[in-house]
This record gives sequence, structure tokens and C-alpha cells, in this order.
Amino acid sequence: MNWIYIAIVTVVGILLRLGFVLTVPNRPIYDFQTYQDIAVNIFYHRGHTYLGEPIAFQGMGYPTVLGYFYRLMGNHDVLTGKMFNVICSSLTLILFLLILRRLTDRKSIIYPAYTVLAFLPNYIAYNNVIGTEVFVTFLFCAIIWLQVSALPTYLKYPLLGIFIAGAALTKPFFMAYPVLVALVVWMRTKGVKDALVCLTVTGLVMAAVMAPWTYRNYEKFGRFIPVSYNSGYVLAVNNNDNNTKGGWMPLDKIAVSQETRNQMNKILQNGQRSEKLAHELDPLLKEEGKKWILSHPGKFLELGFLRLNGMFFDGAWDIRAWAMNDFQGKNQPWSPQVYERNMNVFIFFSGIVITILSTLGLSYVLLNLKPLVQSMFRRSYAASELVLIPTLNLSFFLAVHFVFEGQARYNFPLLFLLVIGTVVCVEWLRCGNRREITLSA
Repeated sequence: MNWIYIAIVTVVGILLRLGFVLTVPNRPIYDFQTYQDIAVNIFYHRGHTYLGEPIAFQGMGYPTVLGYFYRLMGNHDVLTGKMFNVICSSLTLILFLLILRRLTDRKSIIYPAYTVLAFLPNYIAYNNVIGTEVFVTFLFCAIIWLQVSALPTYLKYPLLGIFIAGAALTKPFFMAYPVLVALVVWMRTKGVKDALVCLTVTGLVMAAVMAPWTYRNYEKFGRFIPVSYNSGYVLAVNNNDNNTKGGWMPLDKIAVSQETRNQMNKILQNGQRSEKLAHELDPLLKEEGKKWILSHPGKFLELGFLRLNGMFFDGAWDIRAWAMNDFQGKNQPWSPQVYERNMNVFIFFSGIVITILSTLGLSYVLLNLKPLVQSMFRRSYAASELVLIPTLNLSFFLAVHFVFEGQARYNFPLLFLLVIGTVVCVEWLRCGNRREITLSA
């Protein structure tokens, strides 16, 4: 390894992150403001509350850690939260390098992939956002590094359980992730016993770490809520007759029966109660979403593909909306026309980068389907981790977002995997020996 080059890229990448949060004004809005409000309440020892009430509408991981970071720093300034993001993003860079070195020994893959990730516009800009994206990506990177590391299993599996629990408390769909970890073990080693041990240990440790929060939810809301109570809300909002884009829409605009609408109005007290505090909506809307999907399979498939298109091929508009939304008029040296032109050019080129990564990264998944199937059904065939890690993880997220919700910022935790897939695809084209490259790790 040329450690001088790696060090320069790392330092410049971190400085770009710092420079962005220090010079580009941005304010939390929508869910991002909710995270900040909860973190501030934790800072003031008011617990995990919102508008004076206990809340579990979304995963507690990010606002809780952020709240305790605010306590550590002695203030709850938004800039402090952005500095927390810079720390997580910098650690993600280091973990990504460690992952690359475990997946392959090819410098022609390691250097370009690491450079792209260090300078990726999204991974720089999102440090400006009080949101889960940077934090959960750090946890996800740590999980994948643990999977490919040389740590002994008696350390690896419990640590995996702890980090998966942290990810699940931030994004609840990670509760299913121990199955994927066990699948990777089985497809690499063909050892059923090893896979079962992995599934059992990671699953039990994850459940143990999550148990206090689940118990807290039972005490506060009177029913079993492992992490959050918004899955039914998300399912119904994104899967109903009035949804035409596969993404979020206002709750009062969704198509439901009049009986359900009356129950919703009663729970929300005709608009007087925040839907983020109305935990009673979850079972009601979950049932509505399930019924609609089962009775409208064709429309569900259409919305699912629209969701994936929104995630991967809708450009980089999210950077402007979530990471640079307070820029205009903040003592900038440009006229409004120059500002708009420069912003549009930046978003345009960032969108091109995302489109390239999505096209080649997802192509990598499709090209690896055959070796993946062979590894599943042929005991004598074991796929390499360079195939398994990007392909299975991308497939896992694709399945989740196909059912629930898709928008541009949801591709954020996957971008480092898309970078790997893209660089390997380019290496295939350059060398013309796909099998040798894939098995070289």
C-alpha cells in the first residue's frame, strides 16, 4: 500500500467534510428537526420525548447517541451535531479501507474505490444534516468490517450482535440482518453448524441489547414495540390507491376506507394530535397497507419499481433539499442568478456521479446472480466475499425499500457498496477476466 497517498486522500476528505459544515448554512427541517428536538430533550435529561410526551415513532439510536454527545460537549448547538457527523464519516472512511483490504489485494480496486468514497459529494454534504444517514452508514460499515475481519468467532459474533442492535435501533429493518450474516457464513464455508451458531449468537446478543428499549416501549405504550411504531404508517402511506410515485405522501391524502378514516381522525383528535405521537395508528395502518398490497399486486409492483427508481436514478436533488437548504441570502458574494446557476451545476454533476454508481453497482448485483445461486445450491461452490458482501447487502436493501419507501437519500448507506461494485465492474472491463478478479481476494 502507498500509505502516503492514502493519508493524503484521507486528510483531504476529512477537511472537505469539515469545510462543508463550517461554510454551508443548513437548518434541520421535517424529521431532521424532530431528531434535533429529541436529542435536545435528552441533553436536558427529559428522556426520549417529543412535545412533552414519550415517543418511539422512529428508531431511537441516532437521537439518543446525539443527545449524549451533546452532553459530552456541553451544548446542543446544531453545529455540534454536524461535528458528530464528521467524526462518524471519518471513521467510515477508515473502516471502508479496512473492508477493501479484506475483500481484495488489487490496488487497482482499492485506490480508486477509496478515492471515490473520500470525495463523494453525498458523503461530504450529508455531514451537514442532523439525520440518521451518516451515523447508520458508520454502523453498517462496522458490521461489514466485522463480517470480513479475521477476528475469532467468539469475539466476532457478539460484536456483530452489538453493532447490528445499534443499527436496528436506528433503522428497525436491521432486526432481520442476522439472517443475512448467517447466510454469508454458510455460503462461504458451507458449514451449516457454523451458520447456525452465527445466527444464534448474533440474534441473541442483538435481542439482549435491544431489550431495555423494547421494555421501555411496553411500559410507555402498553404493547410490544421492539423499536418503533411507524412501520404501519410507512406501509400504508406508500401503498395505497392515491400513491402515484411510490414515495411519501401526507397521511390525510392516502386512500383508506371511511371506517378507517374515522378511526384515524379519532386517534389524531381531528388534527390536534401529532401523528408522530399517535402510536395507536400503527396496527390500524399496518393492516390497511397489507390488505392493499394483497388485493393490488400489480399496482404494488409498479410502486415498488418506482421506489427503487427514486432511490437510485432520481439524481442528487436530496443534497440541496436536506444539506444546503439555508444557503441563499446568507451573506453570499453571488447574485441570486449566479447562486442558482452554480447550485444547479453542482447538483447536476453530483447526480451524474450517483447515476453512474447506481448503474454499475446494480449491474454488479445482476452479474453476480449466477454465482450467488450456484453458491446457494452447489455444496462444492463457495462464492468469494467480494461477490457476497456487495451483492447480498444491496439485495437486502432493495427488498426492504421495494416494499416500504424510496427516495434519493435512502441510497446513502449503500453508496460505499455501489462504489465497490462500480470499481470492480470497471476492472472487469479493463482486464477482461471477471472470474480471476472476483476470486483474487
